[in-house]
Amino acid sequence: MMAPKPMIEASRHLLGPLQELGTRLLDSRKPGTESKAFAHELLAGFYDVCLRWGLDRPLLELQQAFPSLDITDRSELSHHPDLVAALVAQLDAADLDAGGPRSARPRQLADCLVTALGLTLVDEPDRTVTLDESVRTELTAALASVVDVELAVPHTRNTIIARARELCEERYHKAFDKIAEQLDERAMRMIKQPKVPLDASQAVQRLLFETRTAFLDRVGRAAIDRAKDVLARADAEAAARIDQPITARLTPRDVAISRASDPQLPKTPQAIVASLLESLCQLVHLAWRAPERVARTYSPSQTFAVGELVDHPKFGRGTVLSCKAQRVDVEFADGVHTLVHMRPSP
Repeated sequence: MMAPKPMIEASRHLLGPLQELGTRLLDSRKPGTESKAFAHELLAGFYDVCLRWGLDRPLLELQQAFPSLDITDRSELSHHPDLVAALVAQLDAADLDAGGPRSARPRQLADCLVTALGLTLVDEPDRTVTLDESVRTELTAALASVVDVELAVPHTRNTIIARARELCEERYHKAFDKIAEQLDERAMRMIKQPKVPLDASQAVQRLLFETRTAFLDRVGRAAIDRAKDVLARADAEAAARIDQPITARLTPRDVAISRASDPQLPKTPQAIVASLLESLCQLVHLAWRAPERVARTYSPSQTFAVGELVDHPKFGRGTVLSCKAQRVDVEFADGVHTLVHMRPSP
């Protein structure tokens, strides 16, 4: 058996998604499942995780280690004989049906994949960019300014159907029209299967799928362009990362659009905007700084409320914990102090 070449480096961030993959597959795995069948599922899941997180470098390096491997084909990886055999050996050694805490199994499966594929997990420098919460609000608005218009009803449906019919062969037009009548309000799925010849149905469904994919790609790119302009005003480096490869070829833009196109994600404007925003935040490494709370200078002639910040000339900055008549309890760095304040007006 040909073993994977060693030192295929992968980000340690891959470990979390691989454990989530293990948890999901274990939930559906029946005791006594053949290791080979389970290895196919794990390798297919590994492929999906890499693409979902833009970690395509390990896939490219596996292709270099196995020249016959086509990494553009998910099934090629999941059924590669050398990789399957290496993973089966790890799974047999792990003995998933043996006793022991079930909570440890997901990490076990992640370790099996890492070892079988010859991966070396490496730490990456902290690349977090921290921006004000107001920037996230602007990013959301920028994304929504495109998505809300393009995914509006009936605009989306009309656009997809018109474009798909334009590309459809004339001999399938009758079948296309029957299928189009049964599409939902955004032409994303069919409500009812009409009676049309099988070859026509397959041709039209394939064409609709390709048209939807192209439509969502165009909308996603236009929305991200708007968001990038907002981000550039706040932090030029963060904006530039949107179109820089994460590990090899895939960029945050590519991955964000791919996630938004996932068939399992509802194609409502709210869901698409939320997906794009979450992806950009994760993949560009954005963190958000909460708005600073304003501290009021303490004076016994003022009225304070629970939760307010107080600036005291002696005790420093503190938070009001409770109010009782003309007294407030305020927590400062050196402890809680009771101060006088003006009784609130009835």
